[in-house]
Amino acid sequence: MGLDNIEDWIEYCKRLRDNVVSEDAESKEKKYLLANFTGTEQQKDIEARTPLIDDYFRVKINVKAFDETEMQRKGKHAIDFYDNKQVFDSLADEFDMPYWAFMSLKNTPLRDFNNTFIYQLKACNIDCPWCYVDDCNKNGEKGNGKFFSSNEIFDVFEKKSMTQNIRNFRPSGGEPTLAVEQWLESLRQVEKRGLNVYVQGDTNLTTGHLMDYLEKDDWSLEPHILEKVGEHDNFGLLCSFKGTDEESFLEACGFMKNENGKFVPDKKFAFLENERWYTFEKLTRAGIDTYPFIYAPNPKTLEKFMENGARMFGDGFYLKTWIVKLKLYGPEKERLSKIGINSEDYQKKLDSDFAASKEVMQNLIQKKYGLNYQAIPRTGIKLYKKVMSPLFSERKIKL
Repeated sequence: MGLDNIEDWIEYCKRLRDNVVSEDAESKEKKYLLANFTGTEQQKDIEARTPLIDDYFRVKINVKAFDETEMQRKGKHAIDFYDNKQVFDSLADEFDMPYWAFMSLKNTPLRDFNNTFIYQLKACNIDCPWCYVDDCNKNGEKGNGKFFSSNEIFDVFEKKSMTQNIRNFRPSGGEPTLAVEQWLESLRQVEKRGLNVYVQGDTNLTTGHLMDYLEKDDWSLEPHILEKVGEHDNFGLLCSFKGTDEESFLEACGFMKNENGKFVPDKKFAFLENERWYTFEKLTRAGIDTYPFIYAPNPKTLEKFMENGARMFGDGFYLKTWIVKLKLYGPEKERLSKIGINSEDYQKKLDSDFAASKEVMQNLIQKKYGLNYQAIPRTGIKLYKKVMSPLFSERKIKL
């Protein structure tokens, strides 16, 4: 299979999906193949801060500067910083997901949203060189993975929540939209169990047409599933835009080929640069609270990328889009080493591009709004379809 058009891509993604989604013969519940962290490079990074939970689950600290345990370990006074400006300043330096939950679930302190319960679907359709997941945990193969239903996952979550106050729940990956129904199932579990919990999704924005196919041609998805997710106020979606132009997109997604001893972008995958805009539009049109993040931006093309997003989704795209600073951990260093890339040099390039891109964002936001970049929370900023994209169609897919 050539994988140089959307039909081939859908078929490839569907094969991955078939490996990680099954149905229990008796209960008819869907089950999802989860990655086992034990024995991986990722485990070393995870357990530097929090222990694993039954091999397949973990708790992530979103904003390390706000980790009271860490503050006490360093002998600092664990001040109640949650009601002053220091909160948002530190969120801007790392991830602001706790604030999404804080603004969604009223009458709950921000401190309760710093920790997030996470599991990882054991499949991904792209191969980002700086991905923090070991290759063995996103290959779509059973290996040491295990199938869990949403009900079984929430049993583990509730048990953990009894001993540690956790209000954030994150079905991660891999690429979670290969099994997109887990979002709606998670939200329904929250309702059924009477929990005050925020569900955070993520996506690499490469599965819009796959979701079309599964819902309208394959009938394996519940009709209007994304719209049903969008009806829930306690759901936010991290949308990963990789790169800001064709070349940086292909490199960031791992679509590279060896040409005369040099790794260069494989342009047969260039059609997926349009797919990410299509997918983002599909999710936003469904009413889902989408939060664009840009990973590995090219500072030379960032402004044009932002202009394109604002043209399609309104000027709020400028305020709601953040760039992300990438740090290489164990899995990434091992992956780069295998293909002969020095991880220290790679990290320097990531740092340099991020610093230059942050300056571009500062200038753009200052010029547009008279504000500093990341000066205000992104919650409450609504994106909408300003111009109907020619990419968007409700066509049927024939494989």
